[in-house]
Amino acid sequence: IPTPVFIDVTYNEDAAEVSIPAEAVGVTCSSGTDPDVVLSLDSAVTTEYYYRVKGTSASGSLTVNSAYKFTMLLQGLDLTSQTTSPAIHLNCGKRIALILQENTVNTLTDNALNEKKGCLYTKGHLEIEGGGVLNITGNARHALAAKEYIQLKKSTGYINILAAAGDGIHCGKGDGDPENNYFKMNGGTVSFSDVQGDLIDCDDYGTAYINGGTLNLTVDGYDSKGLKADSLIYMTGGTVNLTVSGTTAIGIQTNYAAYFSGGTISGTVDGMQATGIKGNNAKSSVTVLDGGNLYFSGTQVGLDVTGVAPSYGVYSEKDICITGGTLSFTGITDNAPGYKAKGEVTGEDYSSWTEEEEETQ
Repeated sequence: IPTPVFIDVTYNEDAAEVSIPAEAVGVTCSSGTDPDVVLSLDSAVTTEYYYRVKGTSASGSLTVNSAYKFTMLLQGLDLTSQTTSPAIHLNCGKRIALILQENTVNTLTDNALNEKKGCLYTKGHLEIEGGGVLNITGNARHALAAKEYIQLKKSTGYINILAAAGDGIHCGKGDGDPENNYFKMNGGTVSFSDVQGDLIDCDDYGTAYINGGTLNLTVDGYDSKGLKADSLIYMTGGTVNLTVSGTTAIGIQTNYAAYFSGGTISGTVDGMQATGIKGNNAKSSVTVLDGGNLYFSGTQVGLDVTGVAPSYGVYSEKDICITGGTLSFTGITDNAPGYKAKGEVTGEDYSSWTEEEEETQ
């Protein structure tokens, strides 16, 4: 195993110190001591370098241009961009490992003039790990955005989206390959506040995988969505806490189908036409996916549905199939049943439900 080669970036308010060792062949810094740091890697280099970033600047940013994969360690960074650049722009179409160092708090804020899609914006595959804290405020568009996939590994600590003018987390519009367009959560705790768009948006036929960790999805606004996937949703584990309010707000939405085989979904649904989980039929002519279906085989779902009718814990524009797990709704009135399907509700656990039982479950 080769010895890691580290490039160090330290912010000190109106200046930045960049240390590039002789072993970091092909790495150049074009910004000098300016706090808007720009690092570039020669396209012929095929060595993975490690960038260690720390310090504080209320008028700084970091751009890394690389044609090869790299790792970045955030070691206690407080960075606010005052230009048209993101706070951090990782311009690389390859794998980017972002490590939140244990026992550190890292805070990123962009300017409303930011021309990219996120306060933390990556072109390639972003993989986040490490037990630290990452706080992001997106004043221009999204808070965290990637052209391709975003993956949170099991060791991930805490990610707090403090505000976003667009989506909290957004992935999509990459190389056009659906296999590289997804949000995958294997661990960590992700929370949101003051988001104007969707909390998590897997765009352009993107897929969402929830395998572990905790998602705190607080959706409050007209037509807002907590977790939205243009393609499929798979949940095999983890915990999703829903607080859904506002007209037509939706906690979890798939535009084609969702498969819930593990984990727990709980919380409240309160608002005119608000919905906890929705299977949406996008009626696209370019997909063969079976739109609108929801499949439950192991996830424990418990929602308090108190919204003005019609509000639902679970709603499908096609079918609902339940072969395992539980669906439990409280706070239901005659005008707001816990679930509804335009098609059929099937599965041995629910096949004997009557209309009266549906309204009181």
